[in-house]
Amino acid sequence: MRPIIGFTSTTAVGVNEQNNYVDAIQEFGGEPRCLVARERGGQPVDEYLSEIDGLLLTGGGSIHPARFNQPWHHTLNYVNPARDEMEFALFEQAFEVDMPVFGICRGIQVMNIARGGYPYQDIGSMVPWKTLFHKRVKTGNPRHVIEIEAGSLLSQLVGDLAPKVISAHHQAVNKLGDGFVVAANAKDDIVEAIENPSKRFMLGVQYHPERMLNEPNLREHAAKLFEAFIKATTS
Repeated sequence: MRPIIGFTSTTAVGVNEQNNYVDAIQEFGGEPRCLVARERGGQPVDEYLSEIDGLLLTGGGSIHPARFNQPWHHTLNYVNPARDEMEFALFEQAFEVDMPVFGICRGIQVMNIARGGYPYQDIGSMVPWKTLFHKRVKTGNPRHVIEIEAGSLLSQLVGDLAPKVISAHHQAVNKLGDGFVVAANAKDDIVEAIENPSKRFMLGVQYHPERMLNEPNLREHAAKLFEAFIKATTS
């Protein structure tokens, strides 16, 4: 029986719709279940958690800075408090029961903030000495090299595979949350992956493996992440 993987979204996504997250879950052995806030027709968090085997926190808009006690930054966009509420509650409960969690882009920020960390709300204006181009663009998939920490789970999974990743974001981890360690950095020291070694599988990446699956020279790296995540939900 295929494990049920809950993936978060602002609006409901059908499992037959073309969607990178749905495609990745299905390709690597999972059954996708779209999780949306109750305001968008979703279920209570407790019900969602009882129905899924793993939690995929996906990309999306900025998290409301009230979550980490900072003032509103003028670069924030697509802030959705209802989605924030759902995702933080999902993650906190998944954390308590040691459910496998994989966070991507916005997802890494949810994981980190939930454990007491906080982000750079905008790399370009808050850390302008960082030299790499991380910022999201309307077209294309910007990419750069990452440096993976030796001995990390990420290193065990991907080794030397395709150190270049598709990475498009204007926020990044600043203060690390409790229990997390850095698993990868960009060459300008922006955090590109975190993990919690005390958990069965708890990995957050700032980059976009769901897009990398569509790039032949980046695919194997991304595939190893989804394979390991979905395998962890059955162990």
